Amino acid sequence: MTKANILLNYYNFDGDWARPHLDNLLQNHPHVLILPLAYRESQATDNRSWLTIYGKGGEKYDNILRPFISYGYKEKDIEWLNPYDGSDHLAQIAGAKMLFFTGGMPEKAIARLDKLGLTQAVKNFEGIVAGASAGAMLQLGTYHITPDEDYDSYGIWQGLGLVEGLDIEVHYLATDIQKRCAERATLEHGMPVYRMWHEGGLLLTDGKLTLMGSVEQD
Repeated sequence: MTKANILLNYYNFDGDWARPHLDNLLQNHPHVLILPLAYRESQATDNRSWLTIYGKGGEKYDNILRPFISYGYKEKDIEWLNPYDGSDHLAQIAGAKMLFFTGGMPEKAIARLDKLGLTQAVKNFEGIVAGASAGAMLQLGTYHITPDEDYDSYGIWQGLGLVEGLDIEVHYLATDIQKRCAERATLEHGMPVYRMWHEGGLLLTDGKLTLMGSVEQD
């Protein structure tokens, strides 16, 4: 099983900017476990409210599933980790070939992994770990937060440490605040901050970093 990390902005990795890098990799890892854990408390507090967002027919279900279907996955190949349904989540992780973390707030996902007793299982996972936005940020050892509708100030946070030696600026639009925060993070971390435009992402395999699509580096 190939060990790799994929850092994305959104669920658009079936685009021409990513396909040449991901086609062969994804086709060899058919069993995906989606981990939608980065949601805000206002979005879900129990099984019923979680399903209205991530369950079949829910608000985000089709959008998250769509790129996998584009790569040839069948819906039966995609499993979802529901923190409220009482499933054996450790078994779900052990049976997967790829973990995919959805967007939202990275520290919320990390806290929920810890509460569910899954942090070490994710850290020990030997397949592909991928994620969009918050799902990319949480993979890092250290990441910065740029103020937006969820965060009122710049901050430095600890991730899972699956990827070390770099930081990312997601949803990059070259705004003044994004530029300032990326520059500040570079100075404080002493490591590069990769600025990922909408059609941009990073792929790490066997210690090799590949820039996919539109990505800028200081």
